[in-house]
Amino acid sequence: MRPRFQDQVCVITGAGSGIGLATARLMASEGAIVAINDVRAEPAEAAAASIVAEGGRAFAIPGDVSDIEQVHANVDEVLRRHGRIDVLVNNAGLFDLGAAESVPIERWRRSIGVNLDGTFYWAQTVGARCMIPERRGAIVNVASPAGLAAIPDNIGYVSSKHAVVGLTKSLAVEWGRHGIRVNALCPGVTESEMVREFSRANPQMFADRQKRIPMGRSAQPQEQARVIAFLASADAAYVNGLIMNVDGGMLALFSGYSIQVERPVAG
Repeated sequence: MRPRFQDQVCVITGAGSGIGLATARLMASEGAIVAINDVRAEPAEAAAASIVAEGGRAFAIPGDVSDIEQVHANVDEVLRRHGRIDVLVNNAGLFDLGAAESVPIERWRRSIGVNLDGTFYWAQTVGARCMIPERRGAIVNVASPAGLAAIPDNIGYVSSKHAVVGLTKSLAVEWGRHGIRVNALCPGVTESEMVREFSRANPQMFADRQKRIPMGRSAQPQEQARVIAFLASADAAYVNGLIMNVDGGMLALFSGYSIQVERPVAG
């Protein structure tokens, strides 16, 4: 079988670790030329080097997704090297706890800047400069179950991820006529650097969340990467505007009960 991304140019933001890195590795293994963006230069370069060492094609484009000038510079670099962008995965994100009544405005703006503005900046720039002129392309935005249901003390994350869901639907409706598909992944609790930091800082809250996953475990980054790759590939050629939960059934458990309940004895 022909690799799904043979010679396609795929840009993945926030790909220095976690879901982004797993996605970069998977796409590279299926023939893609992968541009790895991360706000930190060292992880981006290390990720690209590791893929090249494995026989893949990758290069680093460090930059802050919330800075439109840096986004433009990153897109310029990809186009200078390869002349097009076939797939964009907007994976960069920021998780920041804080009660609504007391969260500092600068932290609110940073959450919105990274999670929402960064997703839009990349989509707008790639859409206008590459995908609309070519009349083809696939964009996958990484949202969150927090984009579909609120969680406490996380106003910036919840608000920005709800907005990413709306952005995804809007772009799918506007750009479908150009042959561009835009979908979103809502990954549940996944063994990433961000989740590990959260679990260390909030062990009881993390334990409580784990109890509310019907499958009884966190996801691995590779499990999320496989779904992103599907949505970005020709296998999903008629999938557009989909908001896809990959959360082990967490959002399906809406009754208010923990799955760790005592069941009545039949008799």
